[in-house]
Amino acid sequence: MIETERLNLKILEQKHLAPLREMRNDPTTWQWLTDVGFISEVGEEKWFEKLSQDKSRMYLAVENKEGNFVGVLRSDEWDRTNRSVRVGSDISKSYRGEGFGTEALGNFVDYLFTDQNMNRVWLLVVDKNEVAKKLYKRLGFKVEGIQREAIFREGEYHDYIMMSVLCGEWSWKK
Repeated sequence: MIETERLNLKILEQKHLAPLREMRNDPTTWQWLTDVGFISEVGEEKWFEKLSQDKSRMYLAVENKEGNFVGVLRSDEWDRTNRSVRVGSDISKSYRGEGFGTEALGNFVDYLFTDQNMNRVWLLVVDKNEVAKKLYKRLGFKVEGIQREAIFREGEYHDYIMMSVLCGEWSWKK
């Protein structure tokens, strides 16, 4: 577990599935994700079972100090040879705008550099997601490239922006 000033970041458990599903099925969350399908309880259970067996992905629940589900952090596409990993994060609608995303993702990236010996942490963000882009830039992520018209939302194509931060560039303060 990673403890921050206001949050605990811990391995995703069964108890987190219902609030995770609620957050994921909210249009204000899925509009920014690759997959816009709704998640059922049964489908989520099957996904969680696979996730529990998959060492190539790590999902952390973000909880406040009272134990309430705040959001989720995820990592996949682990490349241990080249020391690179992709990350993502989602904060529940009721906790947005309070700095939890910065605190959670900043501490997670710090953990990936410090404890997992990664050199590069990267992500993809939809071009219209101004809030997320601002957060990533604040944490030191830089634009690497663009996947042109890779996301289709509300009758329009949008670019997927690839951003990364390198260990030698990492200077975020907790």
